[in-house]
Amino acid sequence: MEKTKGTKMPDFLKSRPFRYALATAIVLLSLLGTSIGFILRVYFTTESACYDTLAVETENAIAELEGNIRNDRTVLRVIAGMIGNAEDIDSIEVSGYLSNYNYNSQITQIGMLLPEDKLITYKGYRTNYDEALLFDQEAVKAEHLSSSPSYKNKSGATIIRSFVPIRKDGICSALLFSEANASSMAKAWLPRLYDKNGYCYVVNRKTGEIIINTAGTTITDIHDIDFTQTHKAYTKEGTINNILSGKRGYSVYRSPFFSEKLYMCYLPFNIEDWEMVVFVPESAVFSAVKPIRTGIYAMIVISVVLIVIYGLWLFREVRASIAETEQKANTDVLTGLQNRNRYELYLKRLEGTKDKVICLFIDANGLHELNNSKGHFAGDQMLRFIADTLKVQFSSEHLYRIGGDEFVVFLSDKTVEEVNEYLVTFNETLQRNDYHAAVGICVFEESMSVNQLIGTAEKNMYEAKQKYYEEIGKVMRA
Repeated sequence: MEKTKGTKMPDFLKSRPFRYALATAIVLLSLLGTSIGFILRVYFTTESACYDTLAVETENAIAELEGNIRNDRTVLRVIAGMIGNAEDIDSIEVSGYLSNYNYNSQITQIGMLLPEDKLITYKGYRTNYDEALLFDQEAVKAEHLSSSPSYKNKSGATIIRSFVPIRKDGICSALLFSEANASSMAKAWLPRLYDKNGYCYVVNRKTGEIIINTAGTTITDIHDIDFTQTHKAYTKEGTINNILSGKRGYSVYRSPFFSEKLYMCYLPFNIEDWEMVVFVPESAVFSAVKPIRTGIYAMIVISVVLIVIYGLWLFREVRASIAETEQKANTDVLTGLQNRNRYELYLKRLEGTKDKVICLFIDANGLHELNNSKGHFAGDQMLRFIADTLKVQFSSEHLYRIGGDEFVVFLSDKTVEEVNEYLVTFNETLQRNDYHAAVGICVFEESMSVNQLIGTAEKNMYEAKQKYYEEIGKVMRA
């Protein structure tokens, strides 16, 4: 019988060029599959990281804005306390308190709102330009923030005011307030999301009003946001309800204004009924992986470029982190003044330059007794009040807390006569709050060393301290 022959493999399948081609195709397909899998992984990882980045940047933006508001409110409290103790609210003394306020790029005006809705600035009485400035309405809210459209134009710009009551004999006799333009505030602390491609709203949860809007849209109420649902978990109604309820969360939606999908994060403020809403376009989030359309080799090249960019970004972030750490290391946590580290650095510079300065050495009187009688919290309040009063009174960049109850101030643009006048006001402010401090002064002469300057100022301080305790009939602690 004749044997049945099996199917013969075509000769071209046995050829070496075919095997090379097949191996090459397998490698390329594997590389393509690996690259596509990698890009998909990068896509989802980038999307996940986007939420974390948004949360961190949103928290940072809130922290910076709240810090500015708290600092401004602290200064207003000090000024309000001084005005409350003035004999006449129309006096030159009160006008001086208002004119000495440290205006900046954010705070554009400071004034007082009186009963019958009258206004006073450092220039005197002024017309009540804003019908929303009603004394009875604002006084019942005590310390608070308010917002209203600008009275200067019809552009829809928003003015934010911080109110602090001025009290006489326990009664609110006026309201001290500072004004800030919302757009200027936004420029000062706008988070640099994705190379400035991110945007934010600050929303009043009570009314839904958008107080700050950096997106360039014309909407003034969060209910009017252009929201097209793209994910079943994120609806417009649910997102807006969460924002107005003061919740923390995320959302994804498409906006006709931006013509692409947006990733959103919203977090509540701690000091007001406000909500920070930060969002970033999809194109900014996924800019690193878009080049996949140009092919696998282009993607490899782009990936290398992105790694370099990431390395530069990481380098910048590390430098920023080091700078932030250094700043914290040189700042006194309790008072916000510069601490002894920065003090020692300034002394070294002063020794080299021999700049003509006046040194004030200040020591709180009675801190130990206050800690023992009312607790350390009361003592901390005393130190913070002294520090805040120094900031208001001297406005120097060289204010230091160098020890538990010791402060040092260096002044380079004042005469001894001017400093003595300021010290009178400084001591009167402390005494009105039942606090006392001993102050020693020394002028830096060319023949002096820095140690002699500090030592002389400290010696004069101790003499003032000894005199204070002798006057009150107590023994000074060593």
